[in-house]
Amino acid sequence: MTWEVLNPGVWVIFMVIGLPVYVAFLGWFLGRPRNIRTTILGTSTFLALVTALWGGLFSITIAIRILFFS
Repeated sequence: MTWEVLNPGVWVIFMVIGLPVYVAFLGWFLGRPRNIRTTILGTSTFLALVTALWGGLFSITIAIRILFFS
């Protein structure tokens, strides 16, 4: 069986794992009563965590490349 459009991993990452994140963002921006302070705090916390994770993974990748493949 071949996957024509999306691999199963893409469905798992973006639908199953990402679903709570999507619901939280929709709740922050579309929910009632709206609290702009909570929305900004949640969004900035999420972006800070994502930046820290991607930055850390990038740093580890570069360190492994330098140590083992140079």
